[in-house]
Amino acid sequence: MANPSKISTLNLLSQQLLRSEQEVIAFRHKQPLTVADLKTKVFEICHALKHDNNQLWALSMHDSFNFVAGLLALFYSGKQPLLLNPSHQEMHQYYTALLTDNELNSSQFIDKKIININQLPLANFCNEKQQLTYDFKQQTLTLFTSGSTGLPKPIEKSVYQLQHEIEILNKDWGKSTSDLVIASVSHEHMYGLTFKIMLSLCCKIPFVCEPVLYQEHLATFKHKRIIYITTPSIIKTLDNHLPVINCDKVISSAGKLSYQESQFCFENLGVLPNEIYGSSETGIIATRQQTQPDTPWTLFSSMRIEYDQRWQQAILYTPLLDQPEVLNDKIKIVSNKYFHLSGRKDKIIKISENRVSLTHIENKINQLNEVEQVIIIPLEQNNRTILGAVIQLTPSYKKLLQTYNHLKLTQYFRLLLKDTLSLIEMPKRWRFVEFLPKNSQGKSSYIELKALFNALKKNNE
Repeated sequence: MANPSKISTLNLLSQQLLRSEQEVIAFRHKQPLTVADLKTKVFEICHALKHDNNQLWALSMHDSFNFVAGLLALFYSGKQPLLLNPSHQEMHQYYTALLTDNELNSSQFIDKKIININQLPLANFCNEKQQLTYDFKQQTLTLFTSGSTGLPKPIEKSVYQLQHEIEILNKDWGKSTSDLVIASVSHEHMYGLTFKIMLSLCCKIPFVCEPVLYQEHLATFKHKRIIYITTPSIIKTLDNHLPVINCDKVISSAGKLSYQESQFCFENLGVLPNEIYGSSETGIIATRQQTQPDTPWTLFSSMRIEYDQRWQQAILYTPLLDQPEVLNDKIKIVSNKYFHLSGRKDKIIKISENRVSLTHIENKINQLNEVEQVIIIPLEQNNRTILGAVIQLTPSYKKLLQTYNHLKLTQYFRLLLKDTLSLIEMPKRWRFVEFLPKNSQGKSSYIELKALFNALKKNNE
């Protein structure tokens, strides 16, 4: 929990409505949205929340401007915002009400209060405009991890933590003078929240409401000085047959880029990407621009990493957290400021009282010529834990999807692995896909992977 005395001195977010009403906050389909527009939307939402007793509000918006308005309104109204996907049944336990700009099937949310901000009645908010220019009544929100080996876990963040991240970025990189922030990632995850929303608002740089995934779309903004917030999965698919787009800055997270991929970004977007290393739990940790192969990561200001030899783990000390945080990555420390990443630590789970490494199983299956990538996840079956394998086949072996039915394909892979994996390591359920499902952060999350098994339970396995 943040120190309240710190919050009062660092209230950039709560001051957004005090900016000049003519200032542009965002662009929706190239049309400017101003501070005056934001005020109106915030007041409309606050009016709707005024007499509602629900405290835990899922905030789910397609549009990033609506997301900012909803977030501010919940803070002003003393409600706890929870950033999650309400369509996932697994997340329903966390909230009692939903604030959205989406058309939803109400039968899925029978026990939830729903406010659609596009259906609010117009009203006179003169009195409320005077009241909402002060500090927030609520100072925290809840995010969720992407969840790689289990359901996403809730993480509470304070306004102070979110804003302090931007102070660190501005200190280390210098305050940006770019014209526009554009993102391929969602505003509802930590990465998008920090770099698309917080960086934009605190530095007074307008953002583009809709996600921008393709070069052709990004090129329509090329007359602006662009900060592009994206992921390795987008950078890897850039097309160097298209004209170069000269961005001011490209920020990439959700995975490492190779040196060649970093250079590929430079060739297409005119700048080496600033890669970000961090997590939902920690916020930002380090950054790098690969000016040469094997460029080490550089810690952000006031952060340090120590390696505990006894427990064989790296420990992060950061001003963004009250407690040191154990990191789930293999780290080789170069100096007080620099380090190298050498992969994730083993993902360990227990099956029938035996410790099983999901990382080991994935490494063994990834060695097969037929496999582009595999992800192993734990599943529950008859009150016991079993393993499920989701395999993306290599292009030359995708014909197997047409040649074999599911049962034959499963038997084929079990035969390939019978001398490689032990009986307890062998997955019990299998899914074969052309492409692994990825969310807007470029990650394959547990919920999407588990849904592949739920959808095809009727198949013989």
